[in-house]
Amino acid sequence: MHCFPVYEFHDINAENFANIADFLKKSSINKKWNLMIIPFNEGVQPSVLKAFGEQLLEWKGEGHSLYLHGYRHKAEPILKRSLLGRLALRLTNCESEFAGLSKEDSKMLLAKALQEWQKLNAGEPQGFVPPAWYGSKMLFHLCKDLGFENYNSRFTLWNKSKGSRFSVPFSTAGLPRFTIPIVNLCEKIYLKIYKIFNFLPMPRIVRHPKEGSKCPH
Repeated sequence: MHCFPVYEFHDINAENFANIADFLKKSSINKKWNLMIIPFNEGVQPSVLKAFGEQLLEWKGEGHSLYLHGYRHKAEPILKRSLLGRLALRLTNCESEFAGLSKEDSKMLLAKALQEWQKLNAGEPQGFVPPAWYGSKMLFHLCKDLGFENYNSRFTLWNKSKGSRFSVPFSTAGLPRFTIPIVNLCEKIYLKIYKIFNFLPMPRIVRHPKEGSKCPH
């Protein structure tokens, strides 16, 4: 049986969802996307928040999957982190929100994220993906305990009923501009190879909106 690539669009929020809706209308013919939603909505006008929730339900009705993608996505500098966690913040411009956190702080952020998600009135999220893919076994088990059906790390796709599968993500987020054509070429070549040898790691085609603000210090 042929296995199709996984298509993901990351970092969708109340500020950019209209632009992403236009992208999906043009690109979603025969493609179903996993949409990574940032639920944080402080300062968002009620009318915009309502429209965002309605758009999420529309996408869900079209067959796309809605994933919870952290709380704010940007890391909170006041939280204590391990040495590796602090290194991850430097490598990702403070986008690796869950990197190096204690179990208690991870639980706290997950609770905040779910609380914000409920305000969207878009049903339950179909999975969780830590921002910048910086999670841990501890975070994975916390998400399982909360009942998430899916959990994605950088190189693994986990589903409650199907288990784990190794995956190769193709993303240009945060990369120097000169490397983008190289990544795009590798993506095209790998997709052609995967059509023939679909026992290989599943390709994951990842798209992002434009890069956000600088890391706070």
